[in-house]
Amino acid sequence: MTTTAPSGSSTDEGAFAHDFCRLQLPKLLTSAGVSASDAQGITTDVLRRARMLAALPVAYFDVLITPFIEEVSQHRPVSAPAWLRAAVVVAVRNSRLEDFHALNGLLRAADIAAITEAATPPLAVLLEESGPPVHDNALAGFDTAFPRAWACLTALSDLMESDNGGEASYSVPTAPLPQLPGPDERIQAEHSTSIKAVRGVRPVVASGVDPRFDQDLLRMMEQVREGAAEVVPLSALSRLSRNSAKQLRVLEFLLAHQVTVVTTNYLLAPGTVGVRARPLVKPDSYDLRRSWKSLRGLGPTHTRWVKALRKQL
Repeated sequence: MTTTAPSGSSTDEGAFAHDFCRLQLPKLLTSAGVSASDAQGITTDVLRRARMLAALPVAYFDVLITPFIEEVSQHRPVSAPAWLRAAVVVAVRNSRLEDFHALNGLLRAADIAAITEAATPPLAVLLEESGPPVHDNALAGFDTAFPRAWACLTALSDLMESDNGGEASYSVPTAPLPQLPGPDERIQAEHSTSIKAVRGVRPVVASGVDPRFDQDLLRMMEQVREGAAEVVPLSALSRLSRNSAKQLRVLEFLLAHQVTVVTTNYLLAPGTVGVRARPLVKPDSYDLRRSWKSLRGLGPTHTRWVKALRKQL
């Protein structure tokens, strides 16, 4: 879809491992109020995730970063290709960095933007050549674990080869019906007071990388299982989760239950995908109405869904 070749040879990772992770990132974190020990933990996680990402095959890499391309249209540096900025989201933004942004508010949006901008050039170096295998790569294996979700995102990735957008069909694999998360996978989270309610429900405040399922996400999945929902509206796929395994697990569950997911720029349905013609619209995580203000560049099915959903907001 997007890349040259993901990579990260032992000789080329120096710019990312040394210049960014050991010099720039700790300084950016501690200047924002993160303790030195917590900064070290974040740095270790970022480097681990970057190495895992660099070790992935190109075709797999392309699909894995696709959910995050729609949210990077205004990420700096804007001169960097969208695939690279999305890779920065996977490796850096979706690391333990999220805990210090979502949970205790130490890291503001401006801090996150400065960190991801600084990470982009050195990560590009890391991704230039084939990286060495990574033992127990937590970003691998999603194609077999979540076959419906992976087929859907693969079709979306292929469709995004062109800037013209549109809609396309794909074959949905046959697989067992996913079950709801078990009791040990659940968490009770507080609801936000600063984000506008969607359909009368305010989103919860939780870390986007937490592998556990909060009560609102579980309630949505229960409604889907009971046949009470045919569409899930989102500003972006990261609203399901920034944890890729959890994100794909939820998408697998929705597709298996014949539910359509509608985001600011993406349409994901059993057998059909769609993407807005470029330029993509920046999702508004705080106001879904603003995300769907423009119908420009949407395909016919996507347009019909957005028009119907806007009446309910």
